[in-house]
Amino acid sequence: MVAFKNVNELIGKIHRCMRRFFEAQMKKYDITPPQFEVLLTLWGEDGLALSELGRRLSRDGPTITGIIDRMENKKLVRRKRNMRDRRVIQVYLTPRAWEVRESLMRMQQEAGRDITDKISEQDIQMLNNLLYKMLTNIEDKILTKIE
Repeated sequence: MVAFKNVNELIGKIHRCMRRFFEAQMKKYDITPPQFEVLLTLWGEDGLALSELGRRLSRDGPTITGIIDRMENKKLVRRKRNMRDRRVIQVYLTPRAWEVRESLMRMQQEAGRDITDKISEQDIQMLNNLLYKMLTNIEDKILTKIE
């Protein structure tokens, strides 16, 4: 039990430190962490349906709608009704969102290099495997208890 407590505390502390760093970096672009998640998703696949975007980011309808509303006000995204099914609203990135991509991705890559400095590729792979196993256990054994 002591080992889990230490792992849990370390993961929590790492998360809080990195979140603080990323929030400060994103603030320069007037982007919040949830908005960055939307950008990351749409940079990978622009034009997703609003409902699909919410599903991929594990956000309910009103929450994803609010995030997209604020991003639209900042000229980062635009909504467009699907021509084949007018009930479907698709979300597209604006030129401004594409312009900030390189800077934000570079910041994320530099932070990744700093975090993993002096850690071997083998240790990073082992850590990835262990964290993936923990995530699988959480999804299979913990989250199922709240659904």
